[in-house]
Amino acid sequence: MNKAVFSCLMPLLMSAAPSFGHEVWIEPVDWSVAPQEEIKAQIYNGEHLSGYDLIWDDKRIVRAEAWQNQDYKEIKGRLGDRPALTTVGQDNGLLTLLYQSTFSTVDYDTYEKFASFVEEKGHLWALEQHDERRLSRTAIKEAYTRFAKSLVKVGSGDGADAFRGMELELVALDNPYVSSDADEITVRLFYQNERLADNRITVFERAPDGTVSHIVLQTDQDGQASFGVTPGAEYLVDSVVLREPARSLVIETRGAVWESLWASLTFEVPAAQ
Repeated sequence: MNKAVFSCLMPLLMSAAPSFGHEVWIEPVDWSVAPQEEIKAQIYNGEHLSGYDLIWDDKRIVRAEAWQNQDYKEIKGRLGDRPALTTVGQDNGLLTLLYQSTFSTVDYDTYEKFASFVEEKGHLWALEQHDERRLSRTAIKEAYTRFAKSLVKVGSGDGADAFRGMELELVALDNPYVSSDADEITVRLFYQNERLADNRITVFERAPDGTVSHIVLQTDQDGQASFGVTPGAEYLVDSVVLREPARSLVIETRGAVWESLWASLTFEVPAAQ
């Protein structure tokens, strides 16, 4: 099935066929635009930088914003908009697109699927805790929330990414659009306003020839992780926190026994001049 047909069908099937261990990320139509030029960006759900694009749906969105330095504006849309995000870069500088979803739930019909997910995201401790809490191995409900960011070059692209107050958030400590001669990018992971140490980060790279590869890292004691980059490549950085849900969430979801928070950050490294 081609991507266009897949994109049309999947929004209709989302609630009926949830994804296990799939990332959500923002992908601009153009990574670099002129000042005052319209910026359009897809919100994708998938794996390894391949997936289906989500439509704009007010009921699924908590925050949708465009930041430049300390100024931001809320992004608005209409039900069914695709690309989901549309805004305008006002001035020269780095622009950060931000998206936070409402929570959703997924039901794992086998313990093996849940175990595969927690292993992939670096939380094997949860399997021991699952048994200590005497939870079912045949019906496991998880609540999850997405926190996505994307960096867009507007004009000169000068400026820096910063923490924008999401519960789980990745921040680029380097600006890929003004550091094109650099061969490494550093990110920092925040959880509940604090730097999060010893949490897994996965970095997906789409090379200029379209091939996708990934590496797995762990944040250091300052919440940081660094990785090499390739001119002309696109990057998706992903990290997940897994925790026992609050009692209020258990009630609201009618029985979620785990809660996951997903953070993503995307950007392009310009091709060498």
